[in-house]
Amino acid sequence: MYRKEAMPCASILAAANLPLLDRARKLQRLEQAVLQLLPENLSAHCKVMNLKSEILILATTSPAWAARLRFAIPDLLKQLECQHALRLRSIQLRIEPEIVKIQPVKRPPATLSMASATLLAQTAQSVNHPALQEALYRLATRTRDS
Repeated sequence: MYRKEAMPCASILAAANLPLLDRARKLQRLEQAVLQLLPENLSAHCKVMNLKSEILILATTSPAWAARLRFAIPDLLKQLECQHALRLRSIQLRIEPEIVKIQPVKRPPATLSMASATLLAQTAQSVNHPALQEALYRLATRTRDS
């Protein structure tokens, strides 16, 4: 098998025609323009997803923000056409909820008060079952230091 000489990745990418990268950059510029035109409270919950067949697709974080954004769509369409020469037929909305990482709750280890330990020891003395008596005594020794 014949191998060509190795080339650095940077030179391969520089020489390649990257339509996907160009499209991503255009969408990024479009997102910046859209977010500047929207009120600050809406722009924090909105992002550009795609531009396809003169239809701009925006994503919001909840249905409530989508409802607010629907009222801003007519003005947004006019501003995009006037300020950025972008002719759009419509704007569609998608809901993309924010991903919240759930942290497990760290609980302190269970502790036993001295009064509870004394009660367990007294109960163990009155029990006739040897295995249960031993378990109660073992539990009674697990007191907190106080």
